[in-house]
Parts: sequence; C-alpha cells; structure tokens
Amino acid sequence: MENKLRWVYLFGFFLILALPLLNLPPWFSPPDWGKTIVFRIILAVLIFIFLWQIFSQKQFQIKTSLPLWLLVSLLGIFFLATIFSLDANFSFFGSPYRSGGFLNFAFYIVFAVLAFLILKKSDWQKIWDFAILIGIFVSIIAIFQQFGILSKVFIPFSGRPPSTVGGPIFLAIYLLLLSFLTLSFGIKERNLAKKFFYLISLFLFVFVAVFITLTRAAFIGLAVGFLWFLFFYPKKLVLLKISALILLILGICGLYFLKIHPEVYTNQAPFVTRTIDRIISISWGLKAGESRISAWKVSLEALKTKPILGFGPENFSVGFDKYYEPSLPGIEKMPGIVHSWWDRAHNFVFDISLTGGILALIIYLSLFGVLFWQLQRLKSFLSTNNESVTNLRISPAIPHALQATFIAYLVANFFSFDTFSTYLISFLLIAYSLHLLSSQATNETPENNRGFRLIRRIYADSVKWKMPILIFLLVILVWFIWGFNIKPLQINSQINLAIYQMQNNDCQGAVSRMEEILPRHSFLDNYLRLKYIEIINQCIKQAGPEDAYLLVKKATEILKENVKIRPHYTRNWLLLGQYTNILIESGEKNLKEETNSYFEKANQLSPKRQEVFTEWIKTDLLTEEYQKAKEKSEKCIELNEKLTDCYWLMGLSQAYLKDLDMSDYYILTAREKGYPVQSKESLLQLTKVYIETENYPGLVKIYSDLISLEPNNPQHHASLAFVYKELGDLIMAKKEALRVLELQPENKEAVEEFLEGLE
Repeated sequence: MENKLRWVYLFGFFLILALPLLNLPPWFSPPDWGKTIVFRIILAVLIFIFLWQIFSQKQFQIKTSLPLWLLVSLLGIFFLATIFSLDANFSFFGSPYRSGGFLNFAFYIVFAVLAFLILKKSDWQKIWDFAILIGIFVSIIAIFQQFGILSKVFIPFSGRPPSTVGGPIFLAIYLLLLSFLTLSFGIKERNLAKKFFYLISLFLFVFVAVFITLTRAAFIGLAVGFLWFLFFYPKKLVLLKISALILLILGICGLYFLKIHPEVYTNQAPFVTRTIDRIISISWGLKAGESRISAWKVSLEALKTKPILGFGPENFSVGFDKYYEPSLPGIEKMPGIVHSWWDRAHNFVFDISLTGGILALIIYLSLFGVLFWQLQRLKSFLSTNNESVTNLRISPAIPHALQATFIAYLVANFFSFDTFSTYLISFLLIAYSLHLLSSQATNETPENNRGFRLIRRIYADSVKWKMPILIFLLVILVWFIWGFNIKPLQINSQINLAIYQMQNNDCQGAVSRMEEILPRHSFLDNYLRLKYIEIINQCIKQAGPEDAYLLVKKATEILKENVKIRPHYTRNWLLLGQYTNILIESGEKNLKEETNSYFEKANQLSPKRQEVFTEWIKTDLLTEEYQKAKEKSEKCIELNEKLTDCYWLMGLSQAYLKDLDMSDYYILTAREKGYPVQSKESLLQLTKVYIETENYPGLVKIYSDLISLEPNNPQHHASLAFVYKELGDLIMAKKEALRVLELQPENKEAVEEFLEGLE
C-alpha cells in the first residue's frame, strides 16, 4: 500500500517514542498513567487513519509470518483470559498505579503491528535515532537527579533516581533495550560523527543503567547480552574474544577479592562503592532476592490451581493472596517494610502464566524463540553473502544486536516486570525484527489461500459501505478518546490535587475535592475510592473526635461500595474491617457481626494473612470475646513466629482473661522480638486492659512509664494518684496529686477535694 500520509504516521510515532519523557503531575501522575493515556489517544488516531486508508484502496497485500501470527495469538489468549477473569473489568482496564490491563497490552501489540505495516526501510533509521535521542534525555535527567543538578527543576534523589520512567529498575531495563541496537549502529556506521554519536550514547546508557540505577537485574541482563554479542558475533574476532574471556575471569576473581577485602574500595566515590556493593550482592544474595524467591514459590502454588487461563490480567494479587505463605523467608509483614502485598511476581514467567495461563507463557516464549531463530538465519545469510548478492543492505550486526537485546531483556525481566517505557521499546523491537525478516523474503499470503479469499470478499463487500463505516469508526474514536482517556485523566488529576492538599494539611479542601469527583463514574471507581481512603486515613490524625468519627463513617461507606466493585481484592475487605473496628471502639457494639463477616471474607481470600488475624483479634477484644481473641492469636503466631503483633495481642488477650503470668510472658516476648511495647500507643492499650480488669499494681507501672514519656502530662499524674489511692498508698497518692496541682493550678479545687478524700 502506497503510504500517502507517511509524515503524519512518522510524526505520530515520534510523539509516541517521546512519551518516556512525559512526567508532569498532577495530570500525568503516576508517571506511566499519563504516558499510556497519551499513547492510546495518538495510536487510536493513527489506527483510524490507517483504516481510512485501507478503505480507500482498491486492493491490498496481506503480509503473514509465524512471528506475526504468534503476536496476534498472544493478543487472543490474553483476551480470553480477560473474559474468564475473576474480575474482568479490572483485568481489562487496570489502574493508574501500574497502568496495565488488557486494553493497554492490546495497544502495545497493535502499535507493533502498525509499525511493521506502515514504516518503510528508510523510516526505521529515523525512528531508532529518535528513540536513542529520547533515551539520552532520559539518562541526562537521571544524572541531574542523582547529583542535584538543576534541583529546582528535577527532584534530587540521594538514592537511585527514576528519571521520568517511574523507577530505577524500569529505567535500567528501558536503557538496556536501547543499548545493543545502538552498539550495532555504531559498528556499521561509516560516518565518524554518527559513529561517535552512537558510541557515546551507548556509554551513557550503560553508565546510567549500571552506576546510577544500581539495578542488579540490569547488571545480569547487560552482562549476558554483551557476552552473547561478543562471543557469537558473526565475525571471528578471535583476539578480542580471548581478551574478553580473560577480563571476565579476572573480573569475577576481582569481585570475590573485593567481597573478602571491602576496605579496598570503601574509600572510593559513593557511586562507585554503591555499584560494587550491588554487583557483589548478586552472588551472595540480599533480603530482596530472598523475598522474590519466596514470592515465586507462592506464585507456583497459585498457578497449579488455574493453569489454563490464569487469574486474568492484573489479577496476580488474587492468586498470590490466596496462597500467600508468611513463613517463607523475606515475604512476611515486618515493621516499617511492606513485603507481603504483591501485585507482580517480579518475574515474567510467573507474571504472564499467573495472569494469562501457561498457554500465554508458551506463546510469549515461542514469539521470542521464533524471532531469535529467524534472526539467526537472516544473520547467517547476510554473513555468507555480500550486499550486492542480497540486495538488502543490512549489516549482520543488526539482527545480532536484536538477538542480544532479546536475551538481555528476558534475563533482566526474570527479576523484574514491564512498565510503559519498557513495553514501548520491546514491542518496537519486535516490529523492527518483523520488518527485517520480511525484507529477506516475500511473505504475502498466496492468492489461492482460502482465508485470503474470504478476507478479500469481506473487504470488497465492506468497501461499498465505506462512508457509513468510517463515520461509525469516527464516532467510536471520539467516544473512546473522551470516555476512556480524557475523562479518567481529569478525574485522576483531581485525585492528585486532593492528595497534594492533604499533604499540605488542607484536609477540608482535600475531602471536598474528593466528594466532588466521587459521583463521576469511570473505570477508575475502585482506584478513586482507595485514594479517598488514603486521604481520610491521614485526615483522621489531624481531626477532632467528632470530625474523625464522621470521616470513619465516610470511609466505611466508600469501602462498602469498593467491595462491590472489586470483591476479590483482599485489602478492600481488610480496610473495611479496620474502619468498622474504630466504630465499635467508639461505642457501636451492634456492628460486631458485620465486622466479623468482613474479616471472614478477607480470610477466605487470603487464609494465611496475619494482617487479617491481627485486625480480627482487635474485633474480639473490643466485643469482649477474649477466648476467641486468644485462639486467633495462637493461630497468628503459628502462621509465622516472626510477626511481633501476634505476641502483643496474645498478651492483651491473656490480660483480659486475667492470666497475668502468661500475659507478662507474651508481652515480654513481643518486646524481645522488637514490638514497641514502651510506645505511648501500646501503653495506653495496656492501660485500658488493666482498668477493665482492675489490675492496679499493673497500672502503677504503666502510668509510671507514661510519665517517663510525658512527664508534664497532668492526666497521667492524676490517674496514678487515683491508682495509689485504690491500693491504699496514700503518701504516693498525695505526692502525685500535688504534682497535678503544680502542673494545673487552675484545678486547685478538684485536687484539694481529692486530697481531703485521702484523710
């Protein structure tokens, strides 16, 4: 098909490839959210133009190949997984947090197919040069963030900067995807200025991926990719390969030496020491690696129950929660660290198979396997024939670089997962591979093919209705752009503004803004309500008792809507139970059965979640079901002995049951394991127990501890004076009462009345 709108298409593709730079809150935050919205709008317009051109042609050619069919099959299997998903709506749309879902995945595949069908040989170099240029800008921003350059424009990061991509690991894999093709362009380029441009770009990409992002997945991916590129390069290069092998052996020995003698490098520049530490940690392991392996074990158990189509796109957490095992190392809930809630496996094998099924994984691996095999054939053909014979004018370094990229990408993604920027470049690489492979041979479907004749007939019939069909498609385009892109973008921007107001202590403004957008229904309904809960949670801490109570009531109303929208999401039910507990604590004892039903549902969805048990135990304590609280505490400890909350709650349960020896044992155990027993919150919890059980000796110790935390709080001294009076220690009661008088002279009359009662 003669492309009369070539520059329109090119401009559209250039805009899409520039999207990794887009990161402008509040409209385009989270980073991938804004990118995917703009991506869908631009690509939807290009699709409409393409279809309009199709209908304007008298005839057309159909290009087919095995990789193309595998790409379409991948789309089909994920479509089936979405239809049969436990939560089809969430599987289709996803949420701004990850910007995933079938809709976005389908657009990535369509993007690759359109690029393959539309872009000509002369266009591809422009496309890749532009992508490399964008990669340079992304890398420079990461360097600015790392070293605090232009800190008023780019937020500085003392740790690992994300640039505009959303996270350091995603930045590293994005640059990895650009590196090997950039290297091949540098090798084949004869113009010295362009060769310098490519090689400097490569150096920048590797420098940022290794020294700035400090991403171990990228270290391994780059290392494996470069080893393949060098040792399987189409030319012999014997001396270079031997030298590289020697350097590799020396490097491994050097890292081992540095592991044994860290004093050798600890005085170097910080980014050098951090890089060496991260590389060394690959072999000797860290907690993060341990937690990933544990998550993979859970994923494997979940996969066994739904191997055909999985749990549906974006529903990884459903399967993971169901088979979550807190006793596995590094995966449990720990103070200050959240490991236990996973929505990705950080491994493409489990991410794909658990959300799309084993068949989806087989198709995905087959796609890369077939591309690799056909690129190998193309590379061999180019290596054994000169350009005058092949008439392709393609350097064998290019298919070789594509092979190295796919290897490095899959290796890195064995420890990570894709986001918009990595999806964008990976599918562009697939499209480029299809282009190169189609250049070698004609892959048009033969005229006598039955399927081809059917398509021809359908096309001929539909051309008669060209204008009505195009008008209908235009209406669909406008509806799609508004209803599924611009409207959600507006809603999300208001959510971000409300969060900003909350962070700046304008809770009233934040709540008012959320109330305004709450009735605006879209596929963001679940996400909108979860963000509202986050705002309410922070605002409760700033509100007075009456306002806090109203906010809690509002939170329960919102969560009741949310469990209907997304009923298989454990955290919805857990949050609903937590907020209903607060209402019970404020006096609404009639909510006991309702609250138990919420935790029962959460427990069904995730039977081994200690977080569910700890909140459920609080319900039993609030409703005076102390024996049940004890039994649930035993179960909580049995699931994983490391979680200190379980021991603390067991101590409270035993105190309510008046088994003071066992209560002291569990509280002491909780303290030894790291629970903040001496914090004000914990002491007040214990005070409540001792008051209800009339444990006055225990109250003396607790109030003394509270006074050590807040020596000038008159209420603590007044309470301690009352306890001493009940114990008959009138001297200490008088002493504490006089301390109250000293701190609050305005309460002289009440204190004197108390003192008179001591005589």
